[in-house]
Amino acid sequence: MTLERELRLLISDWRKGRATRTLGEVLSDGYVAVLAALMFGAMLVTVLVDAQSQSAACTSESCTTARLLLPWAMLATVGAMAASVSRLFGPVVASAAEGFWLFEAPLDRRRLLLRRTLIAIGGAVVVGAVLGALVATLTGTGAAQIGGWAAACGLASGAVVAGSAIEQGLQREWVTRLAVWLLGALALAGFLMVVAVASGWATMPLSSQEELQLAWIVAAASGAVLALSSLVAVGRLNNIRRSHLVAGGELVSGMAGAAFAMDFGLIRDMIIERRELERGQVRPTRGQRTGLDALEGRDWQRLQRRPQLLVGPIAVLVVPYAMNALGFGAFAPTVSALALFVTLVPLMNGMRVLSRTKGLARCFPFDTPALRKASMRVPAVVAGMWSVAAIPAMVVNRPLFEAVVVALLIGAAGVIAATRWVTCRPVDYGTPQMYTPMGALPPGLAMNLVAGIEVVVLITAPLVFNLPWMVSAAIAGIAFLLVQGHITMDRLQEQQEEQQRLLAEAKQKRGR
Repeated sequence: MTLERELRLLISDWRKGRATRTLGEVLSDGYVAVLAALMFGAMLVTVLVDAQSQSAACTSESCTTARLLLPWAMLATVGAMAASVSRLFGPVVASAAEGFWLFEAPLDRRRLLLRRTLIAIGGAVVVGAVLGALVATLTGTGAAQIGGWAAACGLASGAVVAGSAIEQGLQREWVTRLAVWLLGALALAGFLMVVAVASGWATMPLSSQEELQLAWIVAAASGAVLALSSLVAVGRLNNIRRSHLVAGGELVSGMAGAAFAMDFGLIRDMIIERRELERGQVRPTRGQRTGLDALEGRDWQRLQRRPQLLVGPIAVLVVPYAMNALGFGAFAPTVSALALFVTLVPLMNGMRVLSRTKGLARCFPFDTPALRKASMRVPAVVAGMWSVAAIPAMVVNRPLFEAVVVALLIGAAGVIAATRWVTCRPVDYGTPQMYTPMGALPPGLAMNLVAGIEVVVLITAPLVFNLPWMVSAAIAGIAFLLVQGHITMDRLQEQQEEQQRLLAEAKQKRGR
């Protein structure tokens, strides 16, 4: 016990003993960020209060029952998220240095890994509780229901992470993978049930008092499972292989570096690389088309190889129906477009490669707009089918023609936003920096943080404020031209240099 404790203290001294500034000094220098966080927090509280009052205004039996069912769907969603993250990282991880220096020595790994295991489980409990409380608040329930669902979601999320740690100690992943799919299916079924009850297609008698009792029963059961799973997981920490610990730690450190550089696209690239390394190999497939159609054909082949990519767009199809059913129909265009945008990004891997590998893009006898248009065809087809399926949700508050146009605009916003996010350039720290109270920051950092989101907001905001749909259509057309690369700073600079060259040649001719 003494040896492991001394090693932990030594590592802590190496990591923190050379720090030149305390956390309070860093926060005092970043007072602008702290003030901004407080302002955004106040705005978020205001939005939550308004949404809660708007949701509580719907007093029909079907609407009330649907709101009571929504936390159940969120419970399964939180569990699926916890299982997915645990399968991706470990959940118990270690850095490469620790794996090389510590875990090759004859030490008790349980004493070295106990703290980080408890931190992972505790973090899952906190995140799950926050998400559960947020959803319960949006449904317009009281403080007792909010506390019950926060406890249920938090403890259930922690239990899932503890169970994943047990599976990591047993050197197997199929149980965690199965849990991801089962909990995801339960979450989708829960959201579909919410829509069915709110629309009057199904009935489920459930009072708020019964829901509160069930929430605390789930919380108690999850707490018992969490305690038992944590004990078993701690007992099996010695069985975790060093390679598994280091693999998760390398992924965490790499993603932390990419997050520090605000390159979220690189984070996704690392996750894809990790998944492909687990797969090992694939069967190569010969292309069957020529020209720009070859890029589209490759996208169809990727979709045939991994049809599970369509699960995301199909799952978020429930969003507009759920928003209308719960009384948030005014915000349905923006929320639906954001959800569609997130699920369309995995369909644009080809565009991602071409946008980040300039040398490969130059090998094609086509310009950038043509390549991007070809790479957008498959996501556009998927978004078009999604829009057609979402038309009934838009007819509730609009005439038929306007509902069709709004559904198509939501699909277009999702495709354009996904293209914007995929083709977004990484932050260039070699350019002249801007002075801020937190230090020098590159000019494009702020735009990279909201890449894709700003496109969705610009296109769907007129629909939320009941402006004519032509305004959104015009904004979507302009955004489409911008993300295609027809109008870029590089092109403008090239045109300016060409004009200056022609002007200089004209002056030389006049001088002769």
